[in-house]
Amino acid sequence: MKLNIQLLFIGYLVLNLTASAYAQGMSKSKFTSEIESGAPFSKSKISEKEQDRSKGTIDKDSWSNYYADSCEVNYNHIQNEQELRNLNMRRCDDGTVSFLQPDSEGWFGNEGKCGQTAASNVLFMYCGLVGHPQWYSNRFLNDLTPGVRPGTLESGLNTIFDEESACPGGTWNIRIGSSYNDFLYEIENGLTPKFNHKGLITRTRSSGEKVKRSPVIALLRSPGSRTLHWVTITDILNRKNNNCQLVINHWDDQYAVPCHKFGAWSWGAYDSYAILFDPYTILTFE
Repeated sequence: MKLNIQLLFIGYLVLNLTASAYAQGMSKSKFTSEIESGAPFSKSKISEKEQDRSKGTIDKDSWSNYYADSCEVNYNHIQNEQELRNLNMRRCDDGTVSFLQPDSEGWFGNEGKCGQTAASNVLFMYCGLVGHPQWYSNRFLNDLTPGVRPGTLESGLNTIFDEESACPGGTWNIRIGSSYNDFLYEIENGLTPKFNHKGLITRTRSSGEKVKRSPVIALLRSPGSRTLHWVTITDILNRKNNNCQLVINHWDDQYAVPCHKFGAWSWGAYDSYAILFDPYTILTFE
């Protein structure tokens, strides 16, 4: 692992998106659970904002090339569906969720919210609880760096899961792939449930197959920029052939990214910030 050097200016972990203010009406546990019934909604198109820095080689690719789902599903049978949307939760066609990322804060927008948004994603997909990403900023995922360091995300998630009785017992751990192939192994192993829990998400693949998944969080350098970014991996497909893909939830959308491309983006975090971050960094729940 790299030295935990905390600098006030490094590549920050977000792209700038539109989001609503923190919604009121949290439950006693500070999170909201689903209940029966629902209401329709509308969704604005989210645009990407490219950033540039001075280190490493920029991948000129774009997330838009791998766009898979706008995550506009509305559950009419959920009574408080609009409340859940006010907390930035968005549902994808496959049964997973992809939270809307709040605006960046701080000097020049250097305090991103992608780590907090990933935390919201996994809280729902493991525990069935909904919390606005902004809520985590000063409570569990606050450190001296812009964005969220891997160690801060690891410890913050463990505190949240320990405090919430709706969450399964277990531990979030940082995993570093020793190579590209080991990286894919760690992702696949992390996505495979090690336990049975009622809150664990079931994903419906395009073939109609339903699979239980344990979502994984990954750090990468976003394509077209030197910006570091946390995303949520919800599935891996065709790992043993040339059509290997990772299903990625972030920015309230879903993307299907070739495994080799995602591996290059993960390596990019090290390419640009070698003294601070390892390549092939993920967080898994065990």
